[in-house]
Amino acid sequence: MLTDPTSRRAFLAAAGAAGMTWLLSDLGAIDEALAHAGHAASLPRPAEFVNLSAADGADIEALMSRIITSDDGPGAKEAGAVYFLDKALGTFMAPQKDGIVAAIAEMRKQAAAKWPGTTSLAALTPAQLDEFLKGQEEGPAFGQLRFVTIVGTFANPSWGGNKDLVGWKLLGHEMKPMFQPPFGYYDAQPQGRS
Repeated sequence: MLTDPTSRRAFLAAAGAAGMTWLLSDLGAIDEALAHAGHAASLPRPAEFVNLSAADGADIEALMSRIITSDDGPGAKEAGAVYFLDKALGTFMAPQKDGIVAAIAEMRKQAAAKWPGTTSLAALTPAQLDEFLKGQEEGPAFGQLRFVTIVGTFANPSWGGNKDLVGWKLLGHEMKPMFQPPFGYYDAQPQGRS
């Protein structure tokens, strides 16, 4: 233990100088980390699930993100297709909720058998998810998941998916408050034209 007060002061000064030297030498990395933290804090919080558990929602979203991928633009994840499913499970798909939850639990077991130590589908890499989904293509759970992914990505945003009209932008669909005539040849007779 240091008993001389000047030695303690000298030690503290040297330690402070070393700390400042390290801080200044790594200033770029610190600035980048602070910028990233500020950006992350400014992002809106993801919506919480109402009818799905957080684990089930994350696993379903991971699977949906491989059905309509984000390779060349936004996909099912950005469109919030999982939130369409979450809302649907509280309304018109309510009778199917137990079956969907059971199917996801079974898929988790299958993934854990294939990749030991796997506790969730969301933890799998995109390549693993693709391989896993290829093995599921013939089953009814995959057909239902595929259908819900497509609908959730492209349906009316008021139903819970298609966030920020991502799906419609992919299709080139314009949101217009009202479509005005002339529509085309198919409505010529009702309009009194021939």
